[in-house]
Amino acid sequence: MFAEAGDVFYTEEESAAIRRKLDWHLLPLMCFLYGICYVDKACLAWAVLFDFRKDLNLTGDQYNWGTSVFYFGYLVAQYPFNYLLQRYHTGRILGWCIVSWGVLMISHIGLRNFQGLMVIRVLLGICESCVMPAFVLYTSVWYTRKEQVFRTLLWSSMQAIFTMVGSLMSYGLGHITWTPLKPWMYIFLVLGLLSTLNGALWLLFMPETPNKAKFLTENERRIAVHRVAQNMTGIKGYEWKSYQVWHALKDPKVWLLMVYELFKSIPNGGITNFGTLVIKGFGFDSFRTLLIGLPTSVVGAGSMLIWGYFSTKYDNLRTWGMIIPMIIAIAGIGAVYGTQDTGASPYGRVVAYWLINSYSVTTPFSLAMVGQNIAGHTKRAVTNTLLFILFAVGNIAGPFFFRDQDAPKYTLAITSILIFFIITLFSGVGLRIVMILENRRRDREYGKLENLEQKAEGIRLGMHDKTDNENVDFRYVL
Repeated sequence: MFAEAGDVFYTEEESAAIRRKLDWHLLPLMCFLYGICYVDKACLAWAVLFDFRKDLNLTGDQYNWGTSVFYFGYLVAQYPFNYLLQRYHTGRILGWCIVSWGVLMISHIGLRNFQGLMVIRVLLGICESCVMPAFVLYTSVWYTRKEQVFRTLLWSSMQAIFTMVGSLMSYGLGHITWTPLKPWMYIFLVLGLLSTLNGALWLLFMPETPNKAKFLTENERRIAVHRVAQNMTGIKGYEWKSYQVWHALKDPKVWLLMVYELFKSIPNGGITNFGTLVIKGFGFDSFRTLLIGLPTSVVGAGSMLIWGYFSTKYDNLRTWGMIIPMIIAIAGIGAVYGTQDTGASPYGRVVAYWLINSYSVTTPFSLAMVGQNIAGHTKRAVTNTLLFILFAVGNIAGPFFFRDQDAPKYTLAITSILIFFIITLFSGVGLRIVMILENRRRDREYGKLENLEQKAEGIRLGMHDKTDNENVDFRYVL
């Protein structure tokens, strides 16, 4: 459609009107899906407060395996789903996966033993594995590079917002003790029904690409395509280009993103599933643990929205969004570690623990890095696959640092998280330095690009599915 349209002239007002139209039609379902997806996999942390382990007769490290095995399914399905998302209708693939995991969430009600838990959690991981790759793809093909940051932060903030809602919901459901269903069963039932409904809405209403959006007029579709053409990353290609796999594997930015993702995900796997038990270990009961843990989500959601606001006002905040929140998280986990066995107030330790969740801001920024700085559809798909594989590996490993013999202090886990966060921080700094140096080299060798006319060839190459390695007009956003 880009080639057929030729030159398309439009005003800033027309572009803004189309952006608002996209937001209205896309973001509500994207935000709802991302939020419900997160709490679906994290709700074991609420269920475990209401005799989930006792009712399933889980002993030893069986709960750890129940949380980790989700990511085995996630890991196995990464490559197939990234291939399918590249070749076929993204919305339909995602819609059917959402409906399937809604059914699986409801199926938790029938669990009676460890073996059943393992089967359902693996299948749930398979169904949910396509969500983040699909969201990165959706955001990159509908919005300009500057617009992508805020939208990514917006739908990412739903994990914290839905965690708050889910915690309050669990608090209420936890008081239902007079029916045949246990309190933890109601948690899975409600979340499963909401997921199934969301999947049906995706199947009915989500379009594929700007040039196929029925809610846009023909002229608006042309403008929508030209808007994203300036990203130099194209909209969506259906051809798998093997040489771009090599472009991904030899790119130092991809390797730094891989290190960043791995060492960020190991703590995430533990904090997501054991965070409530850590807070309970400070000396609180189950219901107070749910309420005291709420500000953790406030820190996560608030940080994302603040960073999202500044990203609309200033350029080149992306790598800072991967660095500064990690420093805050290191301060929080360091305070929790340093106050062990000191007689410090449990409320003071809880405040320090709240700060740890600032690391959640880094996820949308690292995702945005792929959507905005990796050009070539196959290269981007390969990069996504590698990152999400490491995301799964890290989340598999994370819960096993929380050993039963260390409860309730979990000293090994707290120490390991501190070390992993420091490694993550340095890889983020390294990524910023590499991109600054590469931009300077390209400016020096090929000249600076200061207007749209000078960027025209780069735009054309982007729409013809060239990688950032091939496109010398491509400049990395920081």
